[in-house]
Amino acid sequence: MTPALAARHASLAAVLGLILTSPAAAQYYIGPSYLKVPGAEGGRNAPAPYRGWVRAEANYWTERPKRTDFRMDKEATLKFTGSQAPLKGPDVLSLAIDKASPGLPAVMRACHDAGLLPEVAYAESAELMRHPQETGPRPADIPAFYEYRLRNVTLSCPEVAGAPEQALQLHFQGIDWLNTRPEPQPRALSQPPARLAPAKQSGGRKVFVVHWLSLLADSGPGQCAQMNLKPTEADYYALMPADKAAQKRAEFAPQGGVGPKELAYRGPNQINVTLLPGVVKDPGFVEPTTQVVEGFDLDGDDGSGSPPPGVRKHRNYVSPDGRRGIDNQVFTVQGCVAGLLRNGVRPMLTNESRRSNGLAMLIEISGIDDPRNDDDVAVTILYSTDTMLRDGRSRGVLPDYTFRVNESPEFSKDFVRFKGRIVDGVVMTEPLKKITLRQSAVWAIATIYNAQMRIETRPDGAMHAIVGGYVDWRRYAYDTFWNGSTYETIVGFSAPGLYNALRRAADGLKDPVTGEFDGISTVFEIEGVPAFIPAAQDRALLAGKIANPKSGRGDLHASLSQSTMGRP
Repeated sequence: MTPALAARHASLAAVLGLILTSPAAAQYYIGPSYLKVPGAEGGRNAPAPYRGWVRAEANYWTERPKRTDFRMDKEATLKFTGSQAPLKGPDVLSLAIDKASPGLPAVMRACHDAGLLPEVAYAESAELMRHPQETGPRPADIPAFYEYRLRNVTLSCPEVAGAPEQALQLHFQGIDWLNTRPEPQPRALSQPPARLAPAKQSGGRKVFVVHWLSLLADSGPGQCAQMNLKPTEADYYALMPADKAAQKRAEFAPQGGVGPKELAYRGPNQINVTLLPGVVKDPGFVEPTTQVVEGFDLDGDDGSGSPPPGVRKHRNYVSPDGRRGIDNQVFTVQGCVAGLLRNGVRPMLTNESRRSNGLAMLIEISGIDDPRNDDDVAVTILYSTDTMLRDGRSRGVLPDYTFRVNESPEFSKDFVRFKGRIVDGVVMTEPLKKITLRQSAVWAIATIYNAQMRIETRPDGAMHAIVGGYVDWRRYAYDTFWNGSTYETIVGFSAPGLYNALRRAADGLKDPVTGEFDGISTVFEIEGVPAFIPAAQDRALLAGKIANPKSGRGDLHASLSQSTMGRP
């Protein structure tokens, strides 16, 4: 390894250590929760049990939410963490309420009256409250929403002119858990392997091991008037009373100013704006100006007329090969965020980790009768027990190694198989309702709805693919903000600016109850080199069988010596 490459690896490792040692939040989320305040009618566009309640857009418990360690074990995903609300009072619940909410005027009157409310009911999503690394089904005895009764409540509602959402803090003396109970440890879950439709055993096969996976967000030169900016100390003090600001400046002077952990608390009343990003004025967001972006036409519309049912009017792009109506709104949002571009800190970190003994994703194209034009092939995404072998260059991964398929439940549940065809040498798949892509052994990068793939093989045998569909924009925000201002400063963005940009850009997955667009169109870029799957496993997988052996689970970090050059 060259000195320059070693220095780059050391730099990436240092940033990764900073991110991973900053713990993940366990008791807040961006998404709907519901509040029942005496005299406040919140409207009817809510789940049946909470119609008439006031909806909140984001929430967190306690003044400074308790944080839990990033889970490093490979079995972190198949777990379910129960409610992390306080067990008793006094304590505080902070919420953000859309200023267009019909129930907000009554809440504000109750707040300004400054009286004591004997009781306030609150319900938060059990699914959204989970630890961010978890997947797997919600247990049958866990309700969809945890319900609480807050007793002897006083309200505070600091107002910020121009903010899209109103901050509300409920200071309560007591709390009753109504439909769940505290659980000291996350529950271990079970989930069967994915059901793969049988694929043709005949025909040729190509297998690739993935060494690059990231959101496609690479704007070209001149497409951004400037890159988006991270928050500053001036932002931290902007809403703070002068006496409080003087006190804080003196407190932080010995350490050289406000640090990333404190910078998040720059909202009114020092509310955390990475947790409630709508309670301050939208600082705006720089978007790229290009019209040419890779992706898919997800909605069957090129944007020239009225959008189809269930789709919001949005910018449509043209693909580099001339296809029109390309939907890629995540690019619209993050195309001018330096740390999210292909050479930015986030994709470089995650993919360096992938290549350095991380999770090996496999993509197999099977049933190939004609490599140029074939109307019936299968595309399968799998995960391996083995890791990639580096070639000593900056990004190189050695091709033509055999990778065993990981049949353990933590990984086999995320296997997927697309029905596809080949047109002029390009593989295109039919959509699948939902898939989950894994970034690592302990992290699911995204759940993609209406997912489809497009795969090209390069002259040197390498593979370049894109996966497109809709992701939940609130989940995208949560995954981007979970590290608070540490991530804002490392990646280079403002959480309130990105949050509002995502809300504006959401273009799909219209909720039939609320009428809101919960999904944002997106594209992931994938690159890989040729590889092989052991013949016995390959035959079983093509038949739609996943062995899931009883004698223990596959070892993700199996020795590279067990991978062999050439065909199995």
